[in-house]
Amino acid sequence: MSILSSKELKVYFPNLNGLRFIAASSVVVSHVEMVKMVFGQDNQWKTHTVQLLGHLGVILFFALSGFLITYLLLIEKKVTQNISIKDFYIRRILRIWPLYFFLIIGGLFLLPHVHFLDIPHAPQVPNQSWWSMALLYLVILPNVAVKLFPAVPFIGHTWSIGVEEQFYYLWPWLVKLSKKIIWALVGVIGFYLCILFLATYFQSQHPGNYFWNIFNKVWLTSSIDCMAIGGIFSWIYFHRKKRILQILYHPIVHLGVLFSTIALILLGIRFPLLHQEIYAVLFSIIILNFSTNPKPIFSLENRLINYLGKVSYGIYMYHVLCIVICYKLIFYFLGQPHNLLLYISSYLLTFLVSALSYEWMEKYFIHLKSKFSKVISGDLAKDKTH
Repeated sequence: MSILSSKELKVYFPNLNGLRFIAASSVVVSHVEMVKMVFGQDNQWKTHTVQLLGHLGVILFFALSGFLITYLLLIEKKVTQNISIKDFYIRRILRIWPLYFFLIIGGLFLLPHVHFLDIPHAPQVPNQSWWSMALLYLVILPNVAVKLFPAVPFIGHTWSIGVEEQFYYLWPWLVKLSKKIIWALVGVIGFYLCILFLATYFQSQHPGNYFWNIFNKVWLTSSIDCMAIGGIFSWIYFHRKKRILQILYHPIVHLGVLFSTIALILLGIRFPLLHQEIYAVLFSIIILNFSTNPKPIFSLENRLINYLGKVSYGIYMYHVLCIVICYKLIFYFLGQPHNLLLYISSYLLTFLVSALSYEWMEKYFIHLKSKFSKVISGDLAKDKTH
């Protein structure tokens, strides 16, 4: 259950750090196989399961963001009768921008000159387009950049950070101005799907049209409906919809959704229609149960997993670079790939780099967030509660 204090409003949802780590780890697995493929080694990159792991790890992040951000905004609106848009943006800037720009600047201007990190057959951005591409990354539109230009090594995966940032631009206004937030959330999902279906239709009618091809790809990856789905389950918990919660908290539903979701992913099942939306619903039920169910089946709360969840943003951001470094070192010293060693070393190096980044850079900005928060959340709330 979340922890709320009336003296100093604090919200802490257990197990969210564990879910963040699981989401980040699934992306790492997918990209280990991708790196093996890029370097011409035997790999599982094109299997349905590995493809799903990477994509659905991001969808889990999106659903979790929608759940948590919506709840915190609803709490702030209820307690203060207002939402400070400025403070919200400052909090998001302090959490996202330092690491984002650290990696983007390194990926654009420094890492391409480190020959040890050269990637064979990596597509190059034409010189005349390079600054246009770089500008998109620098104004936090990486999701647009990766659709218009070849992905830049070590930073292409930041497309999802751009998607989340664009979600943050909209969301505080949506919650602040909506009298019936549930209908606003349903409206966002409906609007997203309508535009998606229309774009898909026009693309099918004009298959060679550059605009519709790019628009459809960018819109498809925006996934704002998955965040709205997380927000709906947050609304259900916030308003304590008992009948719905009793169903969702039931052990059969809890376990059934959890294990069926795991089975679907392991089997590489892609739904022919509303694929990511169906998984977003399943993930949101799992998030709701792990974070708010008074009688969860089991818990992910322990010191190690909590810390891995704390540094999961760094794990997501640094992991591609760390995987390539490990692959290069293994090949340099052993002269041949070693699958198990690649996985172990990639995880260890990614964790080490992420922990150093968290302790030496991110933590400072995270603590600054509390100066602009009406509601203290996450690990800061947990620390102040105990």
